[in-house]
Amino acid sequence: MKKSSNTYKCLFMGLVAFGMIVATTSCRFEEDDYFSESASLRVEHTNDSVQYILANAPNGWVMQYFCGTGAAHFEGFNLFANFDKNGKVTLAGNHRMLRDGNAGKYTEATSFYSLLLEDGPVLAFNTWNDVLTPFVDPVDPWSAPKNLVKDGQGMEGDHNFVIMSYHDDEIILRGERHGAEVRLVKCPTTWQEYIADTDKMKNYITNTSISSYYVTTGTDTLYFTGLRNGRFRYCENLTNPVKLDSLSCTFTPHGFRTEYQDSIGTQAFHEFTLAPDSTCLVNEDGMVKVMACWDNYMISHSAVWKIDQELFTADQTDLFDKINTEIKKFNSTWSLESFGIGQSSGTNKIIGLVLTFYTNTAKTKTNTAGVSMPMTKTGFGQIQISYTKDEKVDKNMESIVKKAPDVEAYARMFADLLNGTYNITPNNYFLPTGGEYHAVNGGTTFRLK
Repeated sequence: MKKSSNTYKCLFMGLVAFGMIVATTSCRFEEDDYFSESASLRVEHTNDSVQYILANAPNGWVMQYFCGTGAAHFEGFNLFANFDKNGKVTLAGNHRMLRDGNAGKYTEATSFYSLLLEDGPVLAFNTWNDVLTPFVDPVDPWSAPKNLVKDGQGMEGDHNFVIMSYHDDEIILRGERHGAEVRLVKCPTTWQEYIADTDKMKNYITNTSISSYYVTTGTDTLYFTGLRNGRFRYCENLTNPVKLDSLSCTFTPHGFRTEYQDSIGTQAFHEFTLAPDSTCLVNEDGMVKVMACWDNYMISHSAVWKIDQELFTADQTDLFDKINTEIKKFNSTWSLESFGIGQSSGTNKIIGLVLTFYTNTAKTKTNTAGVSMPMTKTGFGQIQISYTKDEKVDKNMESIVKKAPDVEAYARMFADLLNGTYNITPNNYFLPTGGEYHAVNGGTTFRLK
């Protein structure tokens, strides 16, 4: 994966001298001929066009802001901006760098902006603003990691931006000092709604249980790790990767957008949106997919997911009934509530087949007992269950078999029935809590819920 080169479309004097004016149907005032005017007047007319666009956004703008370089590179931040035609701008955000006790709290602040008459058009936020200035202030922000940010350097953010291209609904900026790419896009909703919708999407596609993602074109595959942090790593292998690189992003109501355009193989990407079937995220042309590594999670999660008894075979039903009868030798008030797959409770925990018991009086879970049942991934969305008679049991099972030895024997027989290769269809591709296990070689199809 490498950073792609970009061709930026702006009205710099040098380009104008060669007759290269921005030509795009969505750019305003494109039909005006400025060749007979001085360079400074051409820049002034460009600024007039940009200011007209800035001040004509009913819901203002989302500012996808990036800052920092090297090890001190930060995640992307969603700021919001409402420009008026008289040079005032209201900025808003709820980012973690807000000061005076406002970190993480929605905050608005009004200041001034201007469009400078330099060699090319420059958008300048040239007075203090509580929402933006923490990124620019050379004094160490109180909430920034001390090992990354030092006094005199700050977060290496920009408040003056060269305008690289402008359209009615999108303006691409580049920091004049530190060079980060910043994007202004018209906000489709109120700012509070945009924040809520973005948080909802972020929480859906990222979580603390699954932190790694396949990034694939079908022929080339890499991995993203730590996407939730907004500053994620990508590598060629999740285990002992040869190289780790980092990339920042901002989240959107539909997915996420990276700081700059990047590529995998020959396919470029910049923004990912949730696919209509919610199985993955896709880039702009649908050629690159980001898929959560849900299959890794499904064979290593600690939560016990029940095996749906509606899909039990006759042999499985028979074993369930036998254990239910046998367990009363250990405790006359207990019954078998379910077979499940996950991590058993108590000491000497195992990942595998878990028997959950409840008391007949309260009808509430009372304990679990487990048999180790190795599950390995044999391909994306495919696993192998390889149970043998030598697999360990947990301490709870050891305790039970002192009075009811057949419970372990029946549990091992149930585990043995699951030996085989399965294709998995999760019930949620970003945070599964179960799914269908379709037997393709041995075993028997079952459902976790």
